[in-house]
Amino acid sequence: MKFIQPKLFLIFLLPLCIFLTFNKHAKDGAYSYHGVIWADAAGYYIHLPIWFIHGNNADAFPEGISEKTGQGFHLNDVNNKIITKYYCGTAILISPFFFLSHALATPLGFEPDGFSKIYSYGIYFSGIVYCCMGLYFLSLFLLRHFSSSISVGIPFLLFCSTNLYYYSIDSPGMSHVYSFFLFTVFLYSVQQLLDSENILFYISLIVSFALAVITRPTNGLIFFFPFFYENGKFLTRFGILIKQKLRIIVAMVLGFLCILPQLLYFKNSSGSYFINSYHKETFINFLHPFILETWFSTNNGLFLYAPILLLAIAGIFLMMRQRNRFGYYLLFTFLLISYLFASWWNWWFGCALGARSFVEFYVLLSIPMAYLMREALQNKVASCLFFIFSVFCICFYMNIEYYYDGCFYGGTWDFQSFIKLLQ
Repeated sequence: MKFIQPKLFLIFLLPLCIFLTFNKHAKDGAYSYHGVIWADAAGYYIHLPIWFIHGNNADAFPEGISEKTGQGFHLNDVNNKIITKYYCGTAILISPFFFLSHALATPLGFEPDGFSKIYSYGIYFSGIVYCCMGLYFLSLFLLRHFSSSISVGIPFLLFCSTNLYYYSIDSPGMSHVYSFFLFTVFLYSVQQLLDSENILFYISLIVSFALAVITRPTNGLIFFFPFFYENGKFLTRFGILIKQKLRIIVAMVLGFLCILPQLLYFKNSSGSYFINSYHKETFINFLHPFILETWFSTNNGLFLYAPILLLAIAGIFLMMRQRNRFGYYLLFTFLLISYLFASWWNWWFGCALGARSFVEFYVLLSIPMAYLMREALQNKVASCLFFIFSVFCICFYMNIEYYYDGCFYGGTWDFQSFIKLLQ
């Protein structure tokens, strides 16, 4: 019966997210920057119309569709192909909702072209479902180490006080809520494989990792988690796994099938199975990363937009102080991803609400947050302070969320423009 509270959490969260999403998008048009098929999101999504409606044939697409959807992809006049630099993992996860939208388009009077309003409805529901399931799996993962109240409270706190909310409710066409979901499935699968040899967990481990990588390649850094979790117990289990060749072959084949659509798209659009779709967009700041800006800048700084994450950092240091070796892994991973994102040519990641590149890694940061919350609940003063700070962070973030309109137009340290988001 220990799963009752996470299940109730899911039952509560699902209708809440449906209400929040459709309230947010009630007045959105099919072709506007407030829509979910726009700019980067259109670049992720375009794989679906390519695969299932128009083919990779630029002439078959609606006229001017690239401009109408914010130029997240472009039409190559030389080879008549649709070119997108974005990987297809997001499209794969959206696909069940895309199929439903496409099946209903004609009966409900929408144009079945992949871009009319009904396809946006499909993306709305995909963001809702993957957000709720991600938070649910996260609560199940935390339940192994923490009480039910903490295991439910921390995911809900992350949802309400970080840009996970924005990329689930406001902008579900972006990749982050899907990466978040895949991370939670990956961690939960690792956890279950410590106690079980169920083939479903083999498969979910491989498939979630493969999909995470072709959603955002930097997601591959989650690969190292199993080798540090619970003092490396997975290494012993891994030795058993590799002896069960049939199960490993099945899981690897499924993992390859997840990656295959991306390889086929590369081959069809460029003639090669392996290309760098981002071309000149690189980690050009590798020798002089913008660390402080990535953490504290008014232009999407991590802690400035989501101060609740300071609790995760405090939790990491508390873990290390109490000689919990997993804290060292979490600190190293946080510093590594911070360095990596701060080295990117566009360290603020364009039009975003907060440091969107960290959203999926909130799954890891939830662990030290839960650790700190457990310690705080043992002392009345500390628990009151934890509660007050959490409420402040929720109000702070939701205030920004309410006034935010798609981009921060101020400078790197433009606190005057930032304060306007709080008024």
